[in-house]
Amino acid sequence: MKNHIKVKNQIKTKFREFITNLIEKNGALKSRGEKRIWRAGLTGFSTLLVNGIKLIAGLVSIPLTAQYLGTERFGLWLTLSTFLTWVGIADLGLSNILVNAVAAADGQENHQKAKEAVSSAFWLMVGVALIVMTIFLNVHPLVEWERVFNVTSLQAKADAKDASLVIMIFFILRLPLSIPSRIYAAYQEGYLYEIWNGLISLISVIFLYFFIELRVDLPFLLVGFFGPQILGDTIVGIYLFGFRRKELRPKLKNFSVQTSKWLLANGGKLWIAQISSILIFQTDFIIISQLFGAFAVASYGVIWKLYNIILFPLSAFLNGLWPAYSEAFSGGDIPWIIKTFRKSVFISFSWALFAGIILLIASPQIIKIWVGNDAIPGTSLLLAMLFNTVLIAVAQCIAMLINGLGELNVQAIVSPLSAISNLSLSVLLGNFIGISGVAWATGICTLTFSLGIVGVSALNKLKYLGRIHNYN
Repeated sequence: MKNHIKVKNQIKTKFREFITNLIEKNGALKSRGEKRIWRAGLTGFSTLLVNGIKLIAGLVSIPLTAQYLGTERFGLWLTLSTFLTWVGIADLGLSNILVNAVAAADGQENHQKAKEAVSSAFWLMVGVALIVMTIFLNVHPLVEWERVFNVTSLQAKADAKDASLVIMIFFILRLPLSIPSRIYAAYQEGYLYEIWNGLISLISVIFLYFFIELRVDLPFLLVGFFGPQILGDTIVGIYLFGFRRKELRPKLKNFSVQTSKWLLANGGKLWIAQISSILIFQTDFIIISQLFGAFAVASYGVIWKLYNIILFPLSAFLNGLWPAYSEAFSGGDIPWIIKTFRKSVFISFSWALFAGIILLIASPQIIKIWVGNDAIPGTSLLLAMLFNTVLIAVAQCIAMLINGLGELNVQAIVSPLSAISNLSLSVLLGNFIGISGVAWATGICTLTFSLGIVGVSALNKLKYLGRIHNYN
């Protein structure tokens, strides 16, 4: 019996050593800069893997729900499901700015500052959740939900009210439950959360299938699919605050008025930039539909999705640099920031240009096989998409740097201007040169504002930091 326990303990010890060595690249990483890159890479690979799992889960869930619910209730399902993706908009930027606060505290090895940031963000988020819940519960009985979702069948009308209540409850719960994932990101351990997130996505599909077999109504189907995700986020929080980082457990005594003001002020700037980004990149379809009709949206949407494939891996890896920049900045590692930023721009530009040119040549044939001849775009639209993709790839590098350094004032001012200019220019160029004009407008605004104004601001900041570092 003793030998069995001894062997069991040895296996546990070896397993821990293996995981530790994997995370720290076989123990060879001695500098913090090397560890930042390694962890950003791990997060990038895990994000790609998990998003692939989510894509498969989505492909599986769509035919399951469509066949079971029927056309109208399936449309209601899709509409309600998108509400949960807007949690980041409702939290006033608190979860994103928490990444900066915790990463900066980590770079300074200031544990008290990290405690105050987490507790302040958590209780602020709880306050936001309570306000949203109070408003919704008072408004919900007064709204004719069947008219809001424009459903006509008796079953869809019966489901609309209860289903909207279920999804809103999940929405409210997800506000404070989003905090653990941001803490993992701040400590450059996003890969740990992503792996768990992928597992939960698979479990959600299993529960969805099980609830369909039980022939439940739409509200219970939402519980079956999104319930595991809420439970999963709860378990992540319990593990994080109960075992991995107990010192960060949200407590009222660690709530700081000063820290809360900083979180709200700077989170608000990120929130403005986030809203503006949605207006820039999510309104093209509406403009095209209004100018040229729904038929034109198909051609634009297909090539847009193809070129987004190029940006998909870049986003996965670049997102890991945000907390890395913040931690390095707070620790005074300016040379690493400058070196990493330059590399990120070179790699992103090279990849986007190379992959974009290949897609420029191959996309007509791909679209012909995938969708059909009617959706093949013209040369002007293809060139506009290549132009956009390369610029957005570089703009993402700049955004990660600006966010990591906490230089949010310029972004908060420029982003709304860019969004308004993009809407106006899209209509103008759309009327002047056709559907490709909408895409060219987005590229022109990205070049002018994201690379021009914000990019120049970022470069000036790096030059200033470089001079200060050399002086010291």
